[in-house]
Amino acid sequence: MREVVAVVVTWRREQELDRLLASLEASGHPIRGCVVMDHAGTVADQVRAFPVRVCADLKNPGPGAGWANGVRRAQDAFGATDILYLDDDVVMPPGALGEMVGSLGDAAAVCPLLEDAAGKLWGFPEPADAAQRRRIRQAGTPGDALRLLGPGPHRFLWATGACLLVSREAIAACGLHRPDFWMLGEDLEYSMRLAQCGGGVFTCRAAVPHLPPPSGDAAAARTSDYRKFCSLLQNLSYLSFHVRHSAHMASYLPGNFRRFFRTHGWRAASVADAWECFRQGALCGHPAGHASGARLRERIARRQLRR
Repeated sequence: MREVVAVVVTWRREQELDRLLASLEASGHPIRGCVVMDHAGTVADQVRAFPVRVCADLKNPGPGAGWANGVRRAQDAFGATDILYLDDDVVMPPGALGEMVGSLGDAAAVCPLLEDAAGKLWGFPEPADAAQRRRIRQAGTPGDALRLLGPGPHRFLWATGACLLVSREAIAACGLHRPDFWMLGEDLEYSMRLAQCGGGVFTCRAAVPHLPPPSGDAAAARTSDYRKFCSLLQNLSYLSFHVRHSAHMASYLPGNFRRFFRTHGWRAASVADAWECFRQGALCGHPAGHASGARLRERIARRQLRR
């Protein structure tokens, strides 16, 4: 049986983290340990059915750096094992981890489908097969995806980082997450690297709930979403033109820029910000963790404070 260590990056989500750890205890598959990278310094070490090592990093360097640092801590504490990368707001249902482990085979990584609180399909990896890409977009629920695609495992081009199991062999061969994306995009680069290096697969037999907490302040949430969206646009622009294994992401760029303007409107400021994201990512070759991305976020924050 493959040994698994979970790595979680969290920031001020104690209740969601507690829910996740409880679900890992009840997952039905043994877990050797869990490393929690706490970027707010609010979580303490604890013992569940497995040891939970909490490592505070108040610099809050972003999820990519957090996951990379977490894997290093996990290897120091538990040795070389398969790594289960997790967002703090997912829930591992019984049987899902066992299904992922069973589907991994010789692939570098495996992921499940993601569902929302209502059981609808929240997110899915991008299938490598063009026919599967068309069919999975017709699915409203994980059950629909299972019916339309079959159980798998199916090859993916890329996957989100919310729940991803990576073999210890792939970690040794392909490396860790890059720390220079700040937010949104580091998981895409890593999953595409894994897909190229050793192959990534997904299983339609496993659906993992992804349950981000609701925001109590709609205005603050919109402000935060704007800055994160700009980070995504810069990272996607960078990936499309400066990373060989992600050049196909250029076909997704127009749709993401359209979605940005549909969400945040066509204003002079939003057009200028979008252009700067594209310029820095595509023309200058800077992901959002670069100083240029930090300057853009600071400029946006100052403008939003003046409103």
